[in-house]
Amino acid sequence: MQINDVIDAISVKLHHTFGDSFTIYKDSIEQGFEEPCFFIALLEPDIKQMIGNRYHRTMPFDIHYFGHSNTDIYNVADNLMTNMEYIQCLNGDLLRGTKMSLNLVDDVLHFFVSYNMFVLKETVPEDSMEGLSIKRNVRGE
Repeated sequence: MQINDVIDAISVKLHHTFGDSFTIYKDSIEQGFEEPCFFIALLEPDIKQMIGNRYHRTMPFDIHYFGHSNTDIYNVADNLMTNMEYIQCLNGDLLRGTKMSLNLVDDVLHFFVSYNMFVLKETVPEDSMEGLSIKRNVRGE
């Protein structure tokens, strides 16, 4: 699963939750954007090897919400906390959001959520040895 797959799943979930009246930006926010809108920002993803070819991948996001008033922002905050716990990727995988928190800075809501998953990296099978013969001698024989 790629980072863009998770961003697309977040975007779809925001669209289903809030409808067409909100613009959702994934790449950058253009100057002169219209409120209300969302901006999806990936923070610092990491990947840690667990056992063998199994890895744990963490993708923390900051979903910005630009609203009209504090009342509007608080309503959106409640909806985000309730609805962003589970997102479904386009391939059908279900991801659970963890470490959800909110922060309001300069009239912009920051909703923090991490989507974590285990991934298996494909390994290239190595050629096995053809054959090995051992010749041994024991003293006295």
